[in-house]
Amino acid sequence: MLNIVEYKQLVLKYGSHSSWAIWDYKKESDASIIGKNFNQLHSKFVLLALNASGSIAKPPWSNFRGGKHDRKLKYACNDTQLRGSYITDIFKDIPEPKSRKIKSLLTDEIIDKNVSLFNQEMRDIGINELTQFIVLGAPNSLLSKYFNNHFRQNYKNHITYYYHYSYYRLTDRAWVEGFWKKLGINQNFDLAISKYT
Repeated sequence: MLNIVEYKQLVLKYGSHSSWAIWDYKKESDASIIGKNFNQLHSKFVLLALNASGSIAKPPWSNFRGGKHDRKLKYACNDTQLRGSYITDIFKDIPEPKSRKIKSLLTDEIIDKNVSLFNQEMRDIGINELTQFIVLGAPNSLLSKYFNNHFRQNYKNHITYYYHYSYYRLTDRAWVEGFWKKLGINQNFDLAISKYT
């Protein structure tokens, strides 16, 4: 659990890139709920995406909320043991909605810089050997390939791979229930989404 000083340091360092798995039931895009509940934040789980699809609005922690498919993360995390988990992109400051274009933007220097930043970020949020990484991409996805080839070398943590929440072949229900099944979470989808209507 973070104290207020640690939390404020994380806001300054990562608030413009990352977020935490706590959403307001009535206003998905409202990131202020995170600061109001900083005592619920933890590093038991870290959810990983590739890069931001566009520029991230202020205030801090605005990533992963209010986007076209972000509601699936909200449904999956907000009322489970995932609530309060850290969510981040492995590549920072490369806004691009089409993941296939990312490869052409990544040089060895950019990759090395982001690996170094990621390692510092994980230290700062206080992960340990029990922290579970959740890679929001199938094992053969671009995210998984970059994560496995460049980012995971320093970690022996358990890693779960699951489809990105924007995967077009899965409905909200299918994505969320599949996510829960993969993580061994027993939850009712209809009950979960009823809190947001």
